[in-house]
Amino acid sequence: MAVLSGGGRRLAGLPRRARLALVAAVVLSVVAVLLLVVPGDGGGGDGDGGAGEAPAAGGHGDPLTSTTLATGGIEVDAPDGWQAIPVPALGFGIAVPPGWEVTVLSPEGLEALSSAAPEVEGFVESAHAAAASGGLLYAAGEDDEGQVSDVLVRAAPATDVTDASGLADYARDLAGQAGRSDPEVETVEGAASPTVRLRFAIGDDGGEAARGTETLVLAEDGIVWSLVVTSDDASVHDDLAARVAGTLAFAPR
Repeated sequence: MAVLSGGGRRLAGLPRRARLALVAAVVLSVVAVLLLVVPGDGGGGDGDGGAGEAPAAGGHGDPLTSTTLATGGIEVDAPDGWQAIPVPALGFGIAVPPGWEVTVLSPEGLEALSSAAPEVEGFVESAHAAAASGGLLYAAGEDDEGQVSDVLVRAAPATDVTDASGLADYARDLAGQAGRSDPEVETVEGAASPTVRLRFAIGDDGGEAARGTETLVLAEDGIVWSLVVTSDDASVHDDLAARVAGTLAFAPR
């Protein structure tokens, strides 16, 4: 597994988790980021919940959800006990483990963080770093030992990718642009939509490294969706990344 090091001066002042989130996003970035103008009514709500009526980070481990949550017909297959996060204004949804904090990376979502008190260390900084990389949604959770796992969702239109083979080539191109000569690209067999995974590690050579997996999914409309999961705890990472990616759902066509 390749280890990514460095990051530059502009990362030096960020908390560790924010550095990991930004480095992961930059190194395995979806080049053509989907820019969405989020309607003020949150895709069917009364406007109080902001972008897509998705939860914002709470101060006691429990996300602050809108009372006007609208799913937009998005059916998220959440594992037992997990929290479903439909974001109808953006046309997708995922699920995250219980107790995770989450925010849509819209101007409204980021503004809401200024008055929130997330329990996950560095959550606010990481969310802003994820937004700067073109992210649409950021979520994170922390275990009893202070080890953090997180997920960043992004999307890219107009990639000219039409099938699983093209998606794998697209993934290799992304890794090549990041300077990786040995990308671990795996096609996920049996997936409902063409899906590939890229596995990587983040940290200094010879030191502890967070594990990372980027899952790329080609939707029916041709958009390539990206879920980047990073984990401080390597023992739970592969299962966590697969389970989170397996919850990705889209609005009905």
